[in-house]
Amino acid sequence: MIRKDSWSADEDKLLATIVLNYITTGETQLKAFYDVGLELDRTAAACGFRWNSYLRHNYNEEIIEAKNRKLNNKRSSRKSPPFTLNIEDIVEYLQTLKQELAMSEAQIRLIKVKIQDVSLEIDSRRSELSLDTTQNRNALATLLAKAEELGLYTHNKKPAI
Repeated sequence: MIRKDSWSADEDKLLATIVLNYITTGETQLKAFYDVGLELDRTAAACGFRWNSYLRHNYNEEIIEAKNRKLNNKRSSRKSPPFTLNIEDIVEYLQTLKQELAMSEAQIRLIKVKIQDVSLEIDSRRSELSLDTTQNRNALATLLAKAEELGLYTHNKKPAI
């Protein structure tokens, strides 16, 4: 008796082909199982189980070749194309840097002026607060003296009201 969900040779071949392709391109086998599962109307778990339990050992050489192709692809992608510069490009780049430097220096000067203005404002506010504190202290002393004259306050005692 044949199971309804048994794997055909074509399904096995498709699973192996896609998994080997994913190994070559550096993608994960899990993604391969997911994609094959969508194509075969099976779960990724079923595809992974089939690959690991029945098919993988039949494709050892192909797996090694796929991994080698992946390494070779990585190595070849690292090689950068030849890079050439001419004197005009260098001069243009240096002029651009010079302009950017001049703009940065101008911005620094503006920021320094702003910092100086803010520092002056802070100093001004501090002196105002100092004056206010002194004035408040003097006003309180005057009030306490008046309260003492009226008999509403005696030193080191609570006010009568």
